[in-house]
Amino acid sequence: MKKIAVITYHRSYNYGAVLQAYATVKFFENQGFDVKIIDYYPQNLRGFGTYKNSFNDVSNANRNFLVRCILTLVKTPGYKKLKKAFDYFIDKELPLTDSFYSLEELKNNLIDFDIYCTGSDQVWNNYYTHNFDGAYFLDFVLDDKAKIAFAASFGKSKFTEEENSYLREKLSKYDYISVREKTGVDIAKKVGRDDCDLMLDPTLMVEPEIWNDFASKDTIDDKYILVYQLHGDSDTYEQAKKISQQLNFKIVRIITMPHQKSKGCINIVTPDIHQFVSLFKNAEIILTDSFHGTVFSILYSKKLGVTMPKRFGNRITTLLDQLDARELIIHDLEKWSDNDFQALYSKVIPKLSELRYEKNELINKHLEEFK
Repeated sequence: MKKIAVITYHRSYNYGAVLQAYATVKFFENQGFDVKIIDYYPQNLRGFGTYKNSFNDVSNANRNFLVRCILTLVKTPGYKKLKKAFDYFIDKELPLTDSFYSLEELKNNLIDFDIYCTGSDQVWNNYYTHNFDGAYFLDFVLDDKAKIAFAASFGKSKFTEEENSYLREKLSKYDYISVREKTGVDIAKKVGRDDCDLMLDPTLMVEPEIWNDFASKDTIDDKYILVYQLHGDSDTYEQAKKISQQLNFKIVRIITMPHQKSKGCINIVTPDIHQFVSLFKNAEIILTDSFHGTVFSILYSKKLGVTMPKRFGNRITTLLDQLDARELIIHDLEKWSDNDFQALYSKVIPKLSELRYEKNELINKHLEEFK
């Protein structure tokens, strides 16, 4: 059995990140590979949950010293709980290599694999790290080894000329590249990779039944509207309250910080990974600005309203364009209606199955070469 090593953001303490890592493992296992996730743990990830890391969080960068101190004190306990929940899942349920803390350690100590894979997730996005990390471009891999990228993401839609020059050099060594967004295909072409494929996110590349088995058995007895917002959109929660009153549904909010609790709803602080999926599976209506929130809403054919984030929304629009489902994006929640979803999903779900089959065939052609 051929061995494949995957490097991705499996320790970024984000639900989408760990779910795509889990799905990537299942995808390659289904193709007949022995899969390991490289437990790459650079300094910027190791500090998560510490007061120092909370203080230096990029979202705090433009705030004054006193405000940053207050936010650090408020947020750090929540970050610690988040880290504990995610580390438990990562260490117990993902097939990891030994841990590596730098690119040099990877170069000197990683065991041998047949194929090395970058992706998925925003592994080629230099916004949060300020600099590209050569580890995610497989700089530690020998020249004669097979190198692929599976549904990788740049996160951004454009780069500077200097950044494009870097990407041109790094991407030239890959035997096969697929990316998650249409803008990613455009970037790859700009730096000389005309052969780059547009791929579905790994959570969509595996058979949907996997997620039924994955979801926890925990349920909420009442019918509920699920609100999952990554970008603090208070209008969404206000609209959820109006829908709740009209339909007599409860409101459930997924949050990661205790201080984010709202009155008048069921606040679920840092659900474990299995419960997270279960909350989408069992909801009646979902309002979200999250890509993976959108993914699981579609997988379970839920009545859905997608509010677009101000940054890094390309992956949502790419997916909805592929499914001919742009109407799921809601620009004015006041006008949202729960009508006609049955008709919509009667088209979307077959289209998704067709795309899944098409993308599997696309990547399998290349994987067969490496086998």
